[in-house]
Order: sequence, then structure tokens, then C-alpha cells
Amino acid sequence: MKKILFLLIGIMLFAKNTTIQICDDAAEWPPFVFYKRDHGKIDKKHIVGALKDMYDVIFKDLNMSYKLDLIPWKRCTYLVSRYDKAKKYAIFPGLYSEKRAKVLYFTEPIYFTHQVVWYSKKKFTKNQLLHILKTDPNRLKICDVNGYNVYFYYKVLNLDKNKKINQEATSQCGVLKKISAGRCDIMIASKEAILGYQMIGKCKIPKDIAYVSYDKLKVSKFRLFISKKYPHAKELLEKLNKEIEKLDKMGLREKIMQKWLKIDKN
Repeated sequence: MKKILFLLIGIMLFAKNTTIQICDDAAEWPPFVFYKRDHGKIDKKHIVGALKDMYDVIFKDLNMSYKLDLIPWKRCTYLVSRYDKAKKYAIFPGLYSEKRAKVLYFTEPIYFTHQVVWYSKKKFTKNQLLHILKTDPNRLKICDVNGYNVYFYYKVLNLDKNKKINQEATSQCGVLKKISAGRCDIMIASKEAILGYQMIGKCKIPKDIAYVSYDKLKVSKFRLFISKKYPHAKELLEKLNKEIEKLDKMGLREKIMQKWLKIDKN
């Protein structure tokens, strides 16, 4: 009985007195985590974004404090994985892998990204494009970025093996300009990433460009990874999973994403 009491006291003190150190990519990942902009100038003292808002809700509800830093990505993942040596960062967000699961606990998904089909409203309506994607995708002029893996197009759209995909553009924003100019018909890319980069001024989406969801496209699930070497890691994992579940049940995740993805191109 005493052991249980001491354990409960220890968990309560952990929740009350601990500041959880979280790291993320210094390259920024809008709309999820990025530096605030003030008239186009980067303010590195203030980190904002959808994931930052979710952290605020979660840790306030847990009555715990946290600190978020943006540092080089490889260093972030290394420091969390080797918490026993570095003793600083305990959490980073990311995609599941078997390698990570060996040394890290992982939560239920905290946010998602969605592949969508980008196109020009000057050329297609949404329904017209969906019909072509399902019945005759080989007629479409498909473009993507130089060096990007495009093999998934053949599987998802059931393209002919000899179908060529134009990869002359050096960025996804460059592809969107080509679509707007009529030199390409479609590109498949993350909705959140492109809207996010427009948000920080790294991409200007032409006014005629829109996106449409397609049921065969990938949804990526991002989780929080916690070092197994972190004290009370299992208790923290349990708490975070309960909070993530609350985000869903209360509709807070959707509200937060709507706040940051103000540009509706669907």
C-alpha cells in the first residue's frame, strides 16, 4: 500500500514540477510549427502554428509546463533518442518507423497531412477532374518536382508504364505555376504543406489553382515520440494519449486546423 502511495505522490510531483522539453525542425513546418512573421520578418522569439496550439491545450489541461525549441532535425531526433546521455529533449513529433519504435514510445496520431490533387479551375471543374482520374488518367499532363519520387502516381492512378511525368520544375510552387499556365494538368502533393508555405511567404498559389481530395491518396499520421529513457515516460505517454483523445472528442483538433488553414481551395 505504501509503495502505491509513494508512486502516486511521485507521479503528482512529476506533473506539477516538470517542464517537458520538446524539439522540432529548425527548417519550420507550417502550418504546424514555425516562427511568427511580423510584416514578413521572422520573429524567432515566438513559435506559432497548429501543433503549438495543440501543445498549449494539452499541457494546460495536464497542469504541466513545456518548452518548444526548433533545432536542426537530425540533432532533435538524436537528442530525444539519447535522452539518457543528453538529458534535455524528451519529445519530438514525427512519422512512425520500426527503428524509432525500438527506442521511443509513440502516441496516437496528433495531426495528419493529406495528399490532394492540385489543378486549375480554368481547365477543370472538381467533378470533371475526378471523373477523368477514375476513367482516363493517362490523358492528363502530370507534373512534379525534379528528383521527387513519382512512382506512386503509377500505382494510385493506374497509369500506363510508358506514361511520362514531367519533372522539370524545381519546386512544388513552380509546378503550380505551370499548371496555371496550362503546361501541366495536375500534381499530387500535401494540402497542408503547400498552404503552409504560402502562409509564410515561401509560395504564392495562383488564384485559379485549387485542390481536390481523392480517396486513393495517402494520409500521413504524425505522432509524438517520447524517449524510453525519460523518467515517467510511460505515465507521460498515457497522459498524452488521453489528451489527444480529448482533442478529437471535443472537436478541438479540427477547430485548430481550420484556424491555421484559412485558405480553402477545395
